[in-house]
Amino acid sequence: MNFTKLTPYLRYPDGDAAVAWLTRVLGFGPARCARDENGAWYEGDLAVGDSKIAISGGGTAGNAYLIISVPDADAQYRKIIEAGVEIDEPQDKPYGPRTVTVTDPWGNVWDFWQGEAEF
Repeated sequence: MNFTKLTPYLRYPDGDAAVAWLTRVLGFGPARCARDENGAWYEGDLAVGDSKIAISGGGTAGNAYLIISVPDADAQYRKIIEAGVEIDEPQDKPYGPRTVTVTDPWGNVWDFWQGEAEF
């Protein structure tokens, strides 16, 4: 089997609100979507570097744990703090990466890693 890509699929009660938060606080984007008959986000995706996250609107949020590689965890930390979200300072993990972690308002955990895990 030759796998070519993995796309996380996240469900949110309000896709527009979720994408607005993910864009403002985490710096993701751009986004594209299909809208329902009322003009609300129905299905779409959000760019994260060269990857994408599939976003569903009108569903029940889950509790995903996502790891995103970044060149500078401290810069990501500053971006999140500047957006008005209180989080712990970046940490150097004993298994390798420098990390900064934030939980979105819907319970999904976003862990930004600078460096690789050393198992």
